[in-house]
Amino acid sequence: MAKKTKAAEKVEDSKTQGRAVMLPDGTRRVDYIRSQYYDKGVTRSEIRKALCELTKQDIPYQIVFAATKVKPDDYKAALKAKKVEAEEAKKAAAKAA
Repeated sequence: MAKKTKAAEKVEDSKTQGRAVMLPDGTRRVDYIRSQYYDKGVTRSEIRKALCELTKQDIPYQIVFAATKVKPDDYKAALKAKKVEAEEAKKAAAKAA
């Protein structure tokens, strides 16, 4: 059996599929898309147009679709987990100080 490279090990350990694309205001593009679609009810085409204006680049519709094809319940569960994780990090930082 061939030995795994360090890069291959990192890919297997990674929870994400790639590098997060950041918007000019510092938010992740996928978070912006999902919050607009699930929380505010904005259509995918309107989100794409807004992204094109924000980034001054042509954003393919597929990017928006890929970010919103996840089920709303999965999105809300991920948001809740993120909030819990952030609260735990704050508590740990407070204990360390």
